Amino acid sequence: MSICLIATTRERLQKHSKEYNWSIESIGRISPMSALVVTKKNLEPELWVRNDYRDYRQAFQRFLDKYYKIGLASLSADWQVDHLHPLSRFTRKHATYFIRLALVARHINSSYGAGFERLLYKRERQRDLTGGIHMDWMAFLKIKGIRLPSKTSGLTFWQLWAWNCAKSIANEGFDTVFTYVELTTILNLAYTNTWRPFPLHPSFKAEAQSFDSYACIPQLSKA
Repeated sequence: MSICLIATTRERLQKHSKEYNWSIESIGRISPMSALVVTKKNLEPELWVRNDYRDYRQAFQRFLDKYYKIGLASLSADWQVDHLHPLSRFTRKHATYFIRLALVARHINSSYGAGFERLLYKRERQRDLTGGIHMDWMAFLKIKGIRLPSKTSGLTFWQLWAWNCAKSIANEGFDTVFTYVELTTILNLAYTNTWRPFPLHPSFKAEAQSFDSYACIPQLSKA
């Protein structure tokens, strides 16, 4: 839980800090009601900002300078400060929610553009937030530096991208078939507004069927 949490209220961050022995501190002269540095046991410091805080880039610059001795200005323009959960998910009711920030390569971040995220999180926005938000596939792939396929790429490209992507992270403990189902369900929802996975492409169908997990996913045989 401590690693994958990417958005929650300030009060919950304080509560978790006591439960899991995290350290929480303010940064520079920025109000702790706007930005906090969270350091978890044996992990790198994380910068969290209130979801409607506009000066988050300035906060990240101070964060880099204090903890890594580098200034944001010294970084290549190829890097962007990004919220790990879309701001479009939050409304005025969520003023106490903080979001974790990260540096993301510009060309990677652009593939997760506002259009894609708006479509993907449209349904989620209709549901009230009652607790923390944990890292989803989009945030995970973004910080891993994996670029999304475009909406115009078409079904075959989407299928091949999802399968190759799933195989590339299998060594991190993810089941390839389950990952394919989850990635294609997300793409299908964002690009066609359909909640189901893509079928298996003939080029890797036999390989996918050789996994024990294939028998656990009836959606694939029906897709």
